[in-house]
Amino acid sequence: MSHLAASAAQTGTILIVDDTPANLGVVVESLEARGIRVLVALDGLEALERAAFTQPDLILLDVKMPGIDGFETCRRLKRDARTRDIAVIFMTSLTGNEDRVEGFAAGGVDYVTKPLRVDEMLARVGVHLELRAMHTQLVAQNRQLLAEVAVRKETEAALKQVRDDLERRVALRTEELARANANLQAQIDERRRADARLQASEARFRAIVETSPVPLCITSMPDGRILYTNEPLRALFGMSAGVAENIADFYADPLERERLIGHLRTEGSLRDTEVRFQRPDGTRFWAMATARVATYDDSPAIYVGMNDITGRKQMEQELVESREQQRELSAYMEAIREEERKRIAMEIHDELGQLLTALKMDVSLLKMRLAHDAEATKKADDMRELVEGTIWMVRNVASHLRPAALNFGIVSALEWLVDEFNRRNAIPCELRIEGGEPALSDAHATAVFRIVQASLTNVARHAKATHVDVSLVSTAELLELRVRDDGRGFDREAARREYSYGLLGMYERARLIGATLSIDSAPGAGTTVSIHIPLDGGHKT
Repeated sequence: MSHLAASAAQTGTILIVDDTPANLGVVVESLEARGIRVLVALDGLEALERAAFTQPDLILLDVKMPGIDGFETCRRLKRDARTRDIAVIFMTSLTGNEDRVEGFAAGGVDYVTKPLRVDEMLARVGVHLELRAMHTQLVAQNRQLLAEVAVRKETEAALKQVRDDLERRVALRTEELARANANLQAQIDERRRADARLQASEARFRAIVETSPVPLCITSMPDGRILYTNEPLRALFGMSAGVAENIADFYADPLERERLIGHLRTEGSLRDTEVRFQRPDGTRFWAMATARVATYDDSPAIYVGMNDITGRKQMEQELVESREQQRELSAYMEAIREEERKRIAMEIHDELGQLLTALKMDVSLLKMRLAHDAEATKKADDMRELVEGTIWMVRNVASHLRPAALNFGIVSALEWLVDEFNRRNAIPCELRIEGGEPALSDAHATAVFRIVQASLTNVARHAKATHVDVSLVSTAELLELRVRDDGRGFDREAARREYSYGLLGMYERARLIGATLSIDSAPGAGTTVSIHIPLDGGHKT
């Protein structure tokens, strides 16, 4: 017996099943004296419950019991997986072979006869406890051995997988090295071909640059040392071949170069930039420059292409001067026209008006003298009505040539203009004045009046509006005038493309008096004409 089995035999648990346990007092005392724990059950059902719950090492089972007997109890113990492996020793007074065979068939491992002989029973119990301990030890060892075998198999499988993985990785690495070697050789060959193509390309590039009619150069960045120039650039700048130069020495305005260098630092390139240069002999010229930051001998450099635009700039200057002369002439002609309108209006109003008034008085006097002649009196009345209509027409013509209200300031002129608009059109027009009478010269007041007059004419002819607002806001520094309608509006881009002379005339009048004119309109959104005139100070109240 091993030491572990002997120890287990001395400390095991025995379940005694007997309906008269008092008869077993001596046996129980003997077992407990040897350190064996003893449990007792009075019938088969209790034995089944206690065996399943306590898991004893051995069961001493009486054969004859009330209820289910020992054989049936043993059979049920063996059917239960929890109690199947517990050894059962029958205690019986039956001595027949059939009884012993039935006991062994039910699952018993041994039997003792009643009355019990303590020494024999202790010997048999000790043997079976030892067998139980050895069985338990064997099961534990078997489980440990199975676990070790499983671990060994897992280890062997892992080692095999590692070996296979290592072999696969070695094979893949070998293939990769072979491919890398082939790729490296191909890259070396491609590099050689690329170097050959690069040399050929450089030769072609140099030939193109040298024969190009476009002035080209390369300068260091940011100090501006000239690293390369072609013949057209040297001719444009008046340089000598082979002489080291700095591009900064050729700028007419040194600050212009600083601005361009700052732009190249942030953007990396510039296109079609007009720059003014100065040759060593002092003559100046304009060039259109296109530049890009790159490298030259592994250092930052600026590649520059130029185009001489001196002739174009001269033409532009002449065009600007010509346009300015045309505008001055237009302003002069407009002033002459306004002066002529003013003179004609005054002559019509003063001379022709006076003559018509005298004629009206003469007709009235003639009517009084012809009171006895009914036909003559009627004729005199017709002549008087004709003279009065002519007087009204003369006044209307004079007002349209030069409204007399302009002589009293822009506010009075706008009030007259709005009244005339309301009288002639079915579109309500409102005038709002803020700030009193602005201090405007006659030329400025006339220009503002004509712009508003043209705006209202456009509203009446084209807007199909239902309401018009005219507002004049005047402060010490600024005069702001707006004409706003809720009409159908128009496409400003289309009007600009079609050269709307009415709008051009309004813009030109505003420009001549130093004002800013803006027109905000879109199809279906109405139109707003805004005029902003800076004032030198003050306004009339």
